[in-house]
Amino acid sequence: MAGASIPPGTKPIHVDDPELVRGFLESDPVENAFTVNWALHQTDRDVYADRLPPRAVFTSSHGTSPITFRFCGLAATDAKAADAVLESAAPGEAFLFLPNLGLLDAVRRHANPVHVRPAWLYRLDPESFVDAQEHEVRPVPPSNAALIAKLWEPEWDAAPYIRSRLESGPSVGIFEGDRLVAWYGSHIVTDRVVMMGFLHVLDEYRHRGYARSLSSALSKEIFRGGRIPACHVYLDNEPSLHLMDSLGLQRVKQQAFVEVEFH
Repeated sequence: MAGASIPPGTKPIHVDDPELVRGFLESDPVENAFTVNWALHQTDRDVYADRLPPRAVFTSSHGTSPITFRFCGLAATDAKAADAVLESAAPGEAFLFLPNLGLLDAVRRHANPVHVRPAWLYRLDPESFVDAQEHEVRPVPPSNAALIAKLWEPEWDAAPYIRSRLESGPSVGIFEGDRLVAWYGSHIVTDRVVMMGFLHVLDEYRHRGYARSLSSALSKEIFRGGRIPACHVYLDNEPSLHLMDSLGLQRVKQQAFVEVEFH
C-alpha cells in the first residue's frame, strides 16, 4: 500500500501500519513530536491519513490510563489536507494538539473549540546551548508524582500520568535533604525528540537560579541520549518565555492545545 494515492474526496483511511506515515511525520520531528509519539510509539490509539503518501495524519487515543481523556494529534501540510483527515474524528470531547494556528479554521469546521491555549514551540541545538547549571540535581523519584500533579494540573488527577513520565522519561530535581523543592521532567520521548515539561520551583525556593539549573541539566541529559530537547511555553507565561530565550532555545512557531467538542 506504500506509495499509493487515495483519490480526492475519499474518506480518511485507518492506518494499521504506522510505518506508512513515519516519513511524513518525521520530516519535522520537533513540530510533529506529539503526533509522532501517538502514531509511532503508542498502541492504544487510532491513526488516520488523508491518503498515502499522506499530506495529513490524525491520531486519536482511546482514553485509557494514564491519560484517561481522548488526546488527539494532528499533522497537516495545509487546511485542505487537515479538513480531509479531521473527518475521521468521532463526535465528543477531546484534547487536540494543533501544530499550526493556521489550521484552527479547519478544526472549527469539524468541532467546537471550547478553549484554545497557544504556546511557543522551542527547540535547543547544541551550538546555541547555554549551560547555566549551578546546582546539584538528581532524578525525581516516582513517589513525588502526587506533589507534582497537584501543582501542575490541580483540576485533573494527573498523578498517574506524572508517575508514568517519571518512570519512563528523563527528569531532574533539586532537593533540600530528602525534600523535592524544584523539578523538570518530560512529556514524551520519541526516537529523535524529548519534549520537556512541568518545570516548577516551590514558591519559597524561587529566585535562586533553580529553574536555570534544571533546564540546563535536563537539556544535557537529553543531548547525551542523542535527542533534541524541545518544549512548549504558553504565550501568557512571560517568566518561562524569558527563561527559555536566555538559555539559547529557539522559538520555532506557535502551536496550540485545544479543548474541542467534535461534531
